[in-house]
Amino acid sequence: VYQRQVRTSNSPEALERRKKRLDATLNKDLHKYYNPEADHWFTIGHENVHSLGPKEGTEALGKYKNIIEENKADMGSLALLDCLTQAGVYTEEEKKQILVTFGANCFLKAKPELSQAHRVRTVMQAYFFIKEGAMSVNNDGIINIDIDKMVPTARKILTEIIEVQLSQDFSKGEKFIFDYFHWSKDIENVSIKLKEIDKALNGMIETPLADFLVNS
Repeated sequence: VYQRQVRTSNSPEALERRKKRLDATLNKDLHKYYNPEADHWFTIGHENVHSLGPKEGTEALGKYKNIIEENKADMGSLALLDCLTQAGVYTEEEKKQILVTFGANCFLKAKPELSQAHRVRTVMQAYFFIKEGAMSVNNDGIINIDIDKMVPTARKILTEIIEVQLSQDFSKGEKFIFDYFHWSKDIENVSIKLKEIDKALNGMIETPLADFLVNS
């Protein structure tokens, strides 16, 4: 799935959809920083942060455990970017690409159910970054990203996530989820634009039989 969605999603159709999505939802001054390869770099960080603690006791968070852990992995990937850039793993330009690509991808077409851990954490992150002023959305559904605020904002919420995990307290985990899982007006404005481009809620739909029947 990862190979298909992240590493090989560069068909002409996918590229055209991506261009339409960026034109419709992202501040044009930031287009130069959007790089699909940066999504792969971000995911490397995400998977590595999964290997970091806390590793024990998080079962006490119950049904919220996975949502909180996925948030940890994402925010850890961003929070480490300054250190990785200083170490020469990424250039300053590549760091900006990771941050802008993450921000541009941080919006969904529809509000997910709580059982969808990966999608719930995306809504939480969009809400938090907007609340902290690291991202904003205008009335036309255009996303703007304050690059300088992205890493400090990720560190702020990562600190909260780690505290929740260390607490091994179900009620604190639940509070954390519902503090940030809000489908706000800003998020809805972007979702409207996204659905105008493509109504499919989960990636790309291929319909070779339907296409054949229509064209035959």
